[in-house]
Amino acid sequence: MVDSNEKNFGFETTQWSLVLAAGDQVGKSHNDLLSDLCQRYWRPLYGFARRSGQSTQAAEDSVQAFFVHLLSSDALSIADRKRGRFRTFLLSSLQNFMRNQHARDNALRRGGGRRLLSLDVRDAEGALIAEPATAISPEAEFERRWALTILEEALSLLSRKYAARGKPELFDALSTYLSLESGHVKYEETASKLDMTLGAVKVAVHRLRREYREQLRHAVAATVEDENDVTDELETLLKAIS
Repeated sequence: MVDSNEKNFGFETTQWSLVLAAGDQVGKSHNDLLSDLCQRYWRPLYGFARRSGQSTQAAEDSVQAFFVHLLSSDALSIADRKRGRFRTFLLSSLQNFMRNQHARDNALRRGGGRRLLSLDVRDAEGALIAEPATAISPEAEFERRWALTILEEALSLLSRKYAARGKPELFDALSTYLSLESGHVKYEETASKLDMTLGAVKVAVHRLRREYREQLRHAVAATVEDENDVTDELETLLKAIS
């Protein structure tokens, strides 16, 4: 996962800003921007391709070819941020690409069969196996994996913030309380483990949850163009994994 302290995008700029910047640049800078983007969002696209009926290999090829297409065409330079949500742009672009078999074949040839990304397909497949193939639509799978990506990014950035404060052990011990299923972890057990008072643990958990909500809003804000869409988008994504 990309460290936003090293890469100046993501939580500080919107994904539309990243797309438009990549579309305006050439060479290594262009490739670096797109590589970061691809690595961040390949799982939702892979999930869509698999739920659409493609085999594991075909889905991986489609995602790889799709990103080769983005790198080797002017698709980004003509991207219209007025389309709204970034995930809508990304999914509709993949759908159009998958419908055009000829374009996909050409993209694969242009890429020389190269793999832009190191995809942990086994991990992605594990998430798919949890649901019967007919239990969820390709679009719903995309939304679900997108939501999980946002949640994971927010959690990862928060983890780095606690590490920067010199409190990685505190984060590790308290992060379980961010789960909806955290009720089985008693505050008393955590207090004993951390050598803290019960009251101090409760305050620390409250602070962590507040910071996580804030970080999650920042992560969602990075994927929409209009700040007024953040709350609605957050509710949509949380509903996708409920």
